[in-house]
Amino acid sequence: MKNAQWARNAIDRWVLAKIEAANLAPSPEADKATLLRRVSLDLVGLPPTREELNAFLADTRPDAYERVVDRLLASPHYGERWARDWLDMARYADSDGYTIDAPRDMWPYRDWVIRAMNADMPFDRFVIEQFAGDLLPNATRDQIIATGFHRNTPSNYEGGIDFEQYRVEAVADR
Repeated sequence: MKNAQWARNAIDRWVLAKIEAANLAPSPEADKATLLRRVSLDLVGLPPTREELNAFLADTRPDAYERVVDRLLASPHYGERWARDWLDMARYADSDGYTIDAPRDMWPYRDWVIRAMNADMPFDRFVIEQFAGDLLPNATRDQIIATGFHRNTPSNYEGGIDFEQYRVEAVADR
């Protein structure tokens, strides 16, 4: 590697090899304010506050960045940020979704997903509780709430629909 001093660890060396193989050079290291903004937006979906920025800029410890990452991972906003992708995939909505777009109480399911993300729930447990939490032995209230996943399909109660046809379509959708 031409720029071996740039690399600080094995991942950097791998990235640098790919960069140099493409006849490119690494970008200069970002300043502390830019690093904080990037990691805040990535982990919690929010920019850092002025106080957070000032505290990070004043922190001269060698592990200052790692401390920021740990703080952001412990934030309740972490779960909110990462739950968004799952809730979009699961078609989360607080309404039925058709012309009689009636409200429905789905927020307990949303909050369960956020709590699961914040607790770093293992993925297999995360999926099992949503698909069959109510069937687990001695199912807890939270495990039953997790099965709200199945209620996320749009619901159609319009006059003239064939309810059995709609039920089959909803099951297939889920």
